[in-house]
Amino acid sequence: MIGGVDMDKQRSELDSIQGSRYLEGKEWYPAVPAPIRVLVVDDHEVVRTGISASLAAEPDFSVVGEAAEGGVAIAMAQKLHPDIVLLDVILRGIDGLDIAQQMLRTCPEVRVVIFTGCFDDESLFRAFRIGAHGYLQKSLPIRGVLAALRAVQQGERVLMDSHTLSQLLDEFGRISRNQVRTLSGLSEIEIEIVRMVGDGYTNKEIALQRFWSEVTVKRKLQEIYRKLQVSDRAQAVAEALRMGLI
Repeated sequence: MIGGVDMDKQRSELDSIQGSRYLEGKEWYPAVPAPIRVLVVDDHEVVRTGISASLAAEPDFSVVGEAAEGGVAIAMAQKLHPDIVLLDVILRGIDGLDIAQQMLRTCPEVRVVIFTGCFDDESLFRAFRIGAHGYLQKSLPIRGVLAALRAVQQGERVLMDSHTLSQLLDEFGRISRNQVRTLSGLSEIEIEIVRMVGDGYTNKEIALQRFWSEVTVKRKLQEIYRKLQVSDRAQAVAEALRMGLI
């Protein structure tokens, strides 16, 4: 305490100010988040330059580079470390998804958003399997592209519309069901038998539906119990439901 002033308190307040303000200038300005750094990759110059200009006009975006070829794009991603790569699905006859896969292998921190002029189920599903963060059509309004890229920067995965999302979920659901079926060891016929048991069919009714003998149905049920590691009909149905098989 000097002259009635608590020096320790003043030092503490000064440290706090130095930690939260820019002292070099006369005024204090709040820190501005760094812009989203984007590499635009498209072999059509009009599209490439148009997208780049639209991004550059936004205060929260920075175009760090443009590329028209896959090899150049990979090299630029490795050198520039963009936050997002907006990547055409076809680059002068070369599959852009192959480029995306190589890019994600060498630059795993980069978020790749596929940009396509035509919708294709297989390329959509493959894009997300290899780790892309988005799949957008070039017909999307620029405000939609900007919103999608902002969402990707926040860690989201984006699609062009709800219909596409529904298709993607259906496909992944099918893949998941196939994986579960494979792990269970049950055949499609065995799954159908469990489903019929769950619907209340007796062995005799199942035999009539499948044109089998009741002995065959009993034998198949025993095999199902063995694969599901259960001991009776009710447990078989419960386990199949738990696994999502029926």
